[in-house]
Amino acid sequence: MFELLQWVVSLEWRRRGAVTREIQIAGSRIWYAEFQPRPSDRKALRKAAGGEVRGRLEIPTLVLFHGLGASSMSYHAVIPHLRRAYRVLVPDLPGYGWSKPPRGQEFLPFQDLVEVAEKFLARVAPRGAYVAGNSMGGWIATKLAARRPDLVHAMALLNPGGPALRAEDWIDFARLILAEEKGTMDEWLRRMFHRPPFAMRLFLRDFRRIMKRPSVAQLMRSLKSADFLSEAELARVKTPAVLVWGEKDRFIPDGCRAFYLEKLKGVRYEPVPDCGHCPQLECPERTADILLQLRDLPAARPSRPARAAGGGGGGRTRMPVPARRRGAVVSVARAPRT
Repeated sequence: MFELLQWVVSLEWRRRGAVTREIQIAGSRIWYAEFQPRPSDRKALRKAAGGEVRGRLEIPTLVLFHGLGASSMSYHAVIPHLRRAYRVLVPDLPGYGWSKPPRGQEFLPFQDLVEVAEKFLARVAPRGAYVAGNSMGGWIATKLAARRPDLVHAMALLNPGGPALRAEDWIDFARLILAEEKGTMDEWLRRMFHRPPFAMRLFLRDFRRIMKRPSVAQLMRSLKSADFLSEAELARVKTPAVLVWGEKDRFIPDGCRAFYLEKLKGVRYEPVPDCGHCPQLECPERTADILLQLRDLPAARPSRPARAAGGGGGGRTRMPVPARRRGAVVSVARAPRT
Protein backbone atom coordinates (compact mmCIF):
# COMPACT_ATOMS: atom_id res chain seq x y z
CA MET A 1 0.00 0.00 0.00
CA PHE A 2 2.83 2.37 0.85
CA GLU A 3 4.52 1.65 -2.47
CA LEU A 4 1.28 2.56 -4.25
CA LEU A 5 1.18 5.89 -2.40
CA GLN A 6 4.76 6.56 -3.40
CA TRP A 7 3.94 5.85 -7.03
CA VAL A 8 0.90 8.20 -6.90
CA VAL A 9 3.01 10.98 -5.34
CA SER A 10 5.69 10.66 -8.02
CA LEU A 11 3.00 10.90 -10.72
CA GLU A 12 1.57 13.99 -9.02
CA TRP A 13 5.00 15.59 -8.87
CA ARG A 14 5.55 15.05 -12.58
CA ARG A 15 2.11 16.49 -13.27
CA ARG A 16 3.18 19.60 -11.38
CA GLY A 17 6.27 19.99 -13.52
CA ALA A 18 8.89 18.01 -11.61
CA VAL A 19 11.57 16.09 -13.47
CA THR A 20 12.52 12.72 -11.97
CA ARG A 21 15.95 11.27 -12.59
CA GLU A 22 18.17 8.35 -11.63
CA ILE A 23 21.94 8.53 -11.37
CA GLN A 24 24.61 6.01 -10.36
CA ILE A 25 26.80 6.95 -7.40
CA ALA A 26 29.37 4.53 -5.95
CA GLY A 27 27.35 1.57 -7.20
CA SER A 28 24.06 2.86 -5.75
CA ARG A 29 21.14 3.91 -7.92
CA ILE A 30 19.89 7.28 -6.68
CA TRP A 31 16.40 8.46 -7.58
CA TYR A 32 15.51 12.12 -7.11
CA ALA A 33 12.93 14.68 -8.14
CA GLU A 34 13.83 18.19 -9.29
CA PHE A 35 11.47 21.17 -9.06
CA GLN A 36 12.22 24.48 -10.76
CA PRO A 37 10.41 27.73 -9.92
CA ARG A 38 7.27 28.18 -12.00
CA PRO A 39 7.24 30.94 -14.65
CA SER A 40 5.15 33.17 -12.37
CA ASP A 41 7.67 32.65 -9.54
CA ARG A 42 10.57 33.51 -11.85
CA LYS A 43 8.81 36.71 -12.83
CA ALA A 44 8.30 37.67 -9.19
CA LEU A 45 11.91 36.90 -8.34
CA ARG A 46 13.19 38.95 -11.27
CA LYS A 47 11.00 41.83 -10.13
CA ALA A 48 12.34 41.49 -6.58
CA ALA A 49 15.88 41.63 -8.01
CA GLY A 50 15.13 45.01 -9.53
CA GLY A 51 13.34 44.21 -12.75
CA GLU A 52 15.56 44.07 -15.80
CA VAL A 53 19.03 42.79 -14.91
CA ARG A 54 22.02 41.86 -16.97
CA GLY A 55 22.87 38.22 -17.33
CA ARG A 56 20.92 35.30 -16.00
CA LEU A 57 19.40 35.24 -12.53
CA GLU A 58 20.97 32.55 -10.39
CA ILE A 59 18.34 30.22 -9.01
CA PRO A 60 19.76 28.78 -5.77
CA THR A 61 19.58 25.05 -5.18
CA LEU A 62 18.03 23.56 -2.05
CA VAL A 63 18.61 19.86 -1.35
CA LEU A 64 16.32 18.10 1.13
CA PHE A 65 17.54 14.92 2.89
CA HIS A 66 14.96 12.66 4.53
CA GLY A 67 15.16 10.74 7.79
CA LEU A 68 15.61 7.11 8.81
CA GLY A 69 12.90 4.90 7.31
CA ALA A 70 11.45 7.84 5.37
CA SER A 71 11.82 8.99 1.76
CA SER A 72 11.58 12.09 -0.40
CA MET A 73 7.79 11.95 0.09
CA SER A 74 8.20 13.36 3.58
CA TYR A 75 8.78 16.79 1.99
CA HIS A 76 5.68 16.68 -0.19
CA ALA A 77 3.85 19.44 1.71
CA VAL A 78 6.67 22.01 1.73
CA ILE A 79 7.85 21.71 -1.88
CA PRO A 80 5.13 23.96 -3.41
CA HIS A 81 6.23 26.79 -1.08
CA LEU A 82 9.97 26.25 -1.54
CA ARG A 83 9.98 26.20 -5.35
CA ARG A 84 8.94 29.86 -5.24
CA ALA A 85 12.60 30.72 -4.65
CA TYR A 86 14.68 27.58 -5.14
CA ARG A 87 15.55 24.83 -7.51
CA VAL A 88 14.45 22.08 -5.12
CA LEU A 89 16.00 18.59 -5.21
CA VAL A 90 14.60 15.74 -3.12
CA PRO A 91 16.57 12.48 -3.31
CA ASP A 92 15.81 9.06 -1.88
CA LEU A 93 18.90 7.78 -0.09
CA PRO A 94 20.06 4.23 -1.02
CA GLY A 95 17.73 1.65 0.47
CA TYR A 96 14.84 4.11 0.81
CA GLY A 97 12.05 5.02 -1.57
CA TRP A 98 13.04 4.35 -5.18
CA SER A 99 16.82 4.34 -4.58
CA LYS A 100 18.81 1.09 -4.36
CA PRO A 101 22.12 0.19 -2.69
CA PRO A 102 24.84 -1.48 -4.78
CA ARG A 103 24.01 -4.91 -6.15
CA GLY A 104 24.71 -7.58 -3.57
CA GLN A 105 24.32 -5.22 -0.59
CA GLU A 106 21.18 -5.10 1.52
CA PHE A 107 21.95 -1.68 3.01
CA LEU A 108 24.63 0.99 3.28
CA PRO A 109 26.32 1.63 6.63
CA PHE A 110 25.93 5.18 7.87
CA GLN A 111 29.37 6.35 6.77
CA ASP A 112 28.64 5.10 3.24
CA LEU A 113 25.33 7.00 3.24
CA VAL A 114 27.25 10.18 4.06
CA GLU A 115 29.69 9.46 1.22
CA VAL A 116 26.83 8.97 -1.24
CA ALA A 117 25.10 12.16 -0.04
CA GLU A 118 28.33 14.11 -0.51
CA LYS A 119 28.87 12.77 -4.03
CA PHE A 120 25.23 13.40 -4.89
CA LEU A 121 25.51 17.01 -3.74
CA ALA A 122 28.74 17.51 -5.70
CA ARG A 123 27.12 16.03 -8.82
CA VAL A 124 23.84 17.98 -8.81
CA ALA A 125 25.17 21.26 -7.36
CA PRO A 126 28.95 21.50 -7.96
CA ARG A 127 28.90 25.20 -7.02
CA GLY A 128 27.26 24.34 -3.70
CA ALA A 129 23.70 24.37 -2.38
CA TYR A 130 21.52 25.09 0.59
CA VAL A 131 20.79 21.92 2.49
CA ALA A 132 18.02 20.84 4.86
CA GLY A 133 17.57 17.54 6.62
CA ASN A 134 15.07 16.01 8.99
CA SER A 135 16.17 13.57 11.71
CA MET A 136 18.88 11.37 10.11
CA GLY A 137 18.88 13.80 7.18
CA GLY A 138 19.95 16.61 9.52
CA TRP A 139 22.65 14.36 10.96
CA ILE A 140 23.93 13.75 7.41
CA ALA A 141 23.72 17.47 6.55
CA THR A 142 25.88 18.32 9.57
CA LYS A 143 28.46 15.72 8.55
CA LEU A 144 28.55 17.25 5.06
CA ALA A 145 29.00 20.77 6.44
CA ALA A 146 31.96 19.59 8.53
CA ARG A 147 33.54 17.72 5.59
CA ARG A 148 32.70 19.94 2.62
CA PRO A 149 31.97 23.57 3.57
CA ASP A 150 32.33 24.47 -0.12
CA LEU A 151 29.22 22.41 -0.92
CA VAL A 152 26.94 23.65 1.87
CA HIS A 153 26.15 27.38 1.77
CA ALA A 154 23.79 27.18 4.75
CA MET A 155 21.74 24.44 6.36
CA ALA A 156 18.47 23.90 8.19
CA LEU A 157 18.36 21.04 10.68
CA LEU A 158 14.83 19.78 11.36
CA ASN A 159 14.79 17.88 14.67
CA PRO A 160 18.15 16.32 13.77
CA GLY A 161 19.60 13.22 15.39
CA GLY A 162 23.20 12.05 15.60
CA PRO A 163 24.83 13.61 18.69
CA ALA A 164 27.26 11.48 20.67
CA LEU A 165 25.08 11.31 23.76
CA ARG A 166 25.33 8.60 26.40
CA ALA A 167 24.48 5.14 25.10
CA GLU A 168 21.56 4.89 27.52
CA ASP A 169 20.03 8.02 26.00
CA TRP A 170 19.49 6.12 22.74
CA ILE A 171 18.08 2.89 24.19
CA ASP A 172 14.43 3.97 24.08
CA PHE A 173 14.84 5.38 20.59
CA ALA A 174 16.32 2.07 19.38
CA ARG A 175 13.42 0.19 20.98
CA LEU A 176 10.91 2.26 18.99
CA ILE A 177 12.82 1.95 15.73
CA LEU A 178 13.32 -1.81 15.92
CA ALA A 179 9.64 -2.25 16.88
CA GLU A 180 10.07 -5.73 18.33
CA GLU A 181 7.43 -5.39 21.04
CA LYS A 182 3.68 -5.60 20.50
CA GLY A 183 2.06 -2.17 20.32
CA THR A 184 5.34 -0.37 19.68
CA MET A 185 4.14 1.11 16.39
CA ASP A 186 1.18 2.80 18.08
CA GLU A 187 3.61 4.31 20.57
CA TRP A 188 5.94 5.27 17.72
CA LEU A 189 3.12 7.18 16.03
CA ARG A 190 2.08 9.01 19.21
CA ARG A 191 5.62 10.07 19.98
CA MET A 192 6.52 11.00 16.42
CA PHE A 193 3.63 13.45 15.94
CA HIS A 194 1.98 16.03 18.16
CA ARG A 195 -1.35 15.21 16.55
CA PRO A 196 -0.95 11.96 14.59
CA PRO A 197 -2.81 12.23 11.26
CA PHE A 198 -5.57 9.64 11.11
CA ALA A 199 -4.41 8.54 7.65
CA MET A 200 -1.03 7.56 9.12
CA ARG A 201 -2.72 4.77 11.07
CA LEU A 202 -3.67 3.16 7.78
CA PHE A 203 0.03 2.66 7.06
CA LEU A 204 1.22 1.32 10.42
CA ARG A 205 1.79 -2.17 9.01
CA ASP A 206 3.77 -0.66 6.15
CA PHE A 207 5.85 1.40 8.57
CA ARG A 208 6.55 -1.68 10.70
CA ARG A 209 7.67 -3.53 7.57
CA ILE A 210 9.93 -0.61 6.63
CA MET A 211 11.50 -0.59 10.09
CA LYS A 212 12.36 -4.28 9.64
CA ARG A 213 14.20 -3.66 6.39
CA PRO A 214 18.01 -3.86 6.42
CA SER A 215 18.26 -0.14 5.53
CA VAL A 216 16.77 0.61 8.95
CA ALA A 217 17.26 -2.36 11.30
CA GLN A 218 20.74 -3.40 10.14
CA LEU A 219 21.85 0.20 9.79
CA MET A 220 20.89 0.81 13.42
CA ARG A 221 22.78 -2.27 14.57
CA SER A 222 25.86 -1.35 12.52
CA LEU A 223 26.33 2.16 13.94
CA LYS A 224 29.79 2.87 15.34
CA SER A 225 30.88 5.55 17.78
CA ALA A 226 32.66 7.41 14.96
CA ASP A 227 29.33 7.74 13.10
CA PHE A 228 27.91 9.99 15.81
CA LEU A 229 28.60 13.72 15.94
CA SER A 230 31.24 14.69 18.48
CA GLU A 231 31.76 18.09 20.02
CA ALA A 232 35.03 18.41 18.08
CA GLU A 233 33.25 17.65 14.80
CA LEU A 234 30.60 20.32 15.41
CA ALA A 235 33.38 22.80 16.22
CA ARG A 236 34.63 22.36 12.64
CA VAL A 237 31.28 23.41 11.18
CA LYS A 238 31.47 27.00 9.94
CA THR A 239 28.36 26.78 7.78
CA PRO A 240 25.52 29.11 8.86
CA ALA A 241 22.80 26.97 10.38
CA VAL A 242 19.30 27.16 11.78
CA LEU A 243 17.92 24.55 14.16
CA VAL A 244 14.20 23.97 13.57
CA TRP A 245 12.70 22.08 16.48
CA GLY A 246 9.19 20.71 16.79
CA GLU A 247 8.75 21.18 20.53
CA LYS A 248 6.37 18.23 20.95
CA ASP A 249 8.96 15.74 19.69
CA ARG A 250 8.98 12.74 22.02
CA PHE A 251 10.71 10.47 19.54
CA ILE A 252 14.42 11.26 19.77
CA PRO A 253 16.26 12.17 22.99
CA ASP A 254 15.76 15.81 23.97
CA GLY A 255 19.50 15.90 24.55
CA CYS A 256 19.86 16.19 20.78
CA ARG A 257 18.40 19.70 20.86
CA ALA A 258 20.60 20.82 23.75
CA PHE A 259 23.68 19.32 22.06
CA TYR A 260 23.20 21.29 18.83
CA LEU A 261 22.36 24.53 20.62
CA GLU A 262 25.36 24.29 22.92
CA LYS A 263 27.97 22.85 20.57
CA LEU A 264 27.10 24.26 17.12
CA LYS A 265 28.52 27.77 17.25
CA GLY A 266 26.24 30.55 16.02
CA VAL A 267 23.27 28.29 15.29
CA ARG A 268 19.91 30.06 15.13
CA TYR A 269 17.07 28.42 16.98
CA GLU A 270 13.54 28.23 15.57
CA PRO A 271 11.19 26.41 17.95
CA VAL A 272 7.94 25.25 16.36
CA PRO A 273 5.23 24.77 19.00
CA ASP A 274 2.47 22.19 18.61
CA CYS A 275 4.69 20.16 16.28
CA GLY A 276 6.42 16.82 16.62
CA HIS A 277 9.48 15.18 15.11
CA CYS A 278 8.75 16.11 11.48
CA PRO A 279 8.04 19.86 11.17
CA GLN A 280 7.85 19.56 7.37
CA LEU A 281 4.87 17.23 7.75
CA GLU A 282 2.96 18.77 10.66
CA CYS A 283 3.79 22.46 10.13
CA PRO A 284 4.73 22.77 6.44
CA GLU A 285 4.01 26.48 5.99
CA ARG A 286 6.01 27.52 9.06
CA THR A 287 8.84 25.21 8.06
CA ALA A 288 8.84 26.54 4.50
CA ASP A 289 9.00 30.12 5.81
CA ILE A 290 12.19 29.27 7.68
CA LEU A 291 13.76 27.43 4.74
CA LEU A 292 12.99 30.32 2.41
CA GLN A 293 15.17 32.52 4.62
CA LEU A 294 18.28 30.35 4.57
CA ARG A 295 19.91 32.80 2.18
CA ASP A 296 19.43 35.60 4.71
CA LEU A 297 21.69 33.93 7.28
CA PRO A 298 24.92 35.91 7.78
CA ALA A 299 27.97 34.85 5.79
CA ALA A 300 25.90 32.37 3.82
CA ARG A 301 28.69 31.79 1.28
CA PRO A 302 31.61 29.54 2.23
CA SER A 303 35.08 31.09 2.27
CA ARG A 304 36.56 28.21 0.29
CA PRO A 305 35.18 28.12 -3.26
CA ALA A 306 33.93 24.89 -4.76
CA ARG A 307 35.93 23.40 -7.61
CA ALA A 308 33.08 23.05 -10.05
CA ALA A 309 33.51 20.99 -13.19
CA GLY A 310 32.89 23.45 -16.01
CA GLY A 311 30.84 25.67 -13.70
CA GLY A 312 31.42 29.31 -14.61
CA GLY A 313 29.42 31.95 -12.82
CA GLY A 314 30.06 35.18 -14.65
CA GLY A 315 27.24 37.48 -15.48
CA ARG A 316 24.81 36.04 -12.97
CA THR A 317 22.78 38.02 -10.48
CA ARG A 318 22.02 36.74 -7.00
CA MET A 319 18.39 35.72 -6.57
CA PRO A 320 16.76 37.35 -3.54
CA VAL A 321 14.23 35.67 -1.30
CA PRO A 322 10.83 37.31 -1.85
CA ALA A 323 10.55 40.24 0.57
CA ARG A 324 7.35 39.15 2.25
CA ARG A 325 9.10 36.02 3.53
CA ARG A 326 11.92 37.90 5.26
CA GLY A 327 12.30 38.67 8.93
CA ALA A 328 10.72 35.65 10.61
CA VAL A 329 13.88 33.79 11.64
CA VAL A 330 14.52 34.31 15.35
CA SER A 331 18.11 34.29 16.54
CA VAL A 332 17.93 32.61 19.93
CA ALA A 333 21.12 30.49 20.09
CA ARG A 334 20.43 29.27 23.58
CA ALA A 335 19.71 26.01 25.30
CA PRO A 336 16.03 25.14 25.59
CA ARG A 337 14.22 25.67 28.84
CA THR A 338 13.92 22.61 31.00
